[in-house]
Parts: sequence; structure tokens; C-alpha cells
Amino acid sequence: MGDGCRYKCTNADCGYEAMISGGQDMGFCGAVESMVCLDCKELTDVLTAPAPDLTPIQPKCGECEGTNLRKFFYGRTRCPKCRATLKRDEDSHYMWD
Repeated sequence: MGDGCRYKCTNADCGYEAMISGGQDMGFCGAVESMVCLDCKELTDVLTAPAPDLTPIQPKCGECEGTNLRKFFYGRTRCPKCRATLKRDEDSHYMWD
């Protein structure tokens, strides 16, 4: 079972937020990694190795199926919409899968 939390843009005029694992994670569906899609400008968890065999696959954005992806690094990755910093909401912890 994987876990994650909400990441929010610090720019009040933007208001972007995403619920992601925040890095590499694994659940019953397989292995995922948090990435920014540079095509649709979304921060999302991307399937990198589906269960049951966990053979690595070409990561694709779940929103637009784009492959122009960059790994998410908390503290370094900027808001995909406005480029402001992102802050982890510690009170939004959730379990997925």
C-alpha cells in the first residue's frame, strides 16, 4: 500500500495543488514515481512498473499520456502552473491502493 499527501503552490493567486506520493512508491497496482508532466503541466504519480511482475515500462502521464516527464524532488520542483514553490501539507496524509 502506498501513501502520499497534498502539495500546494505557495502562490495564492495560483492555487494549484496535487495529491501525490512525493517520490517513488509502491502499491498493489505496481511501482509509481511522482513526476511533473511538461506537456499538460500536471504533477502526478506515474506508473513505472505494473504489478504483478514489476517489469519497468515507459512512464506516461495519466492525464495526457505524454512522455515529457521530469522527476519530482520536494524542495526543488516548482509549481507546474506558475513556477512558485510547492509546500507539503502534512495534515493531508493518505493511503492509496
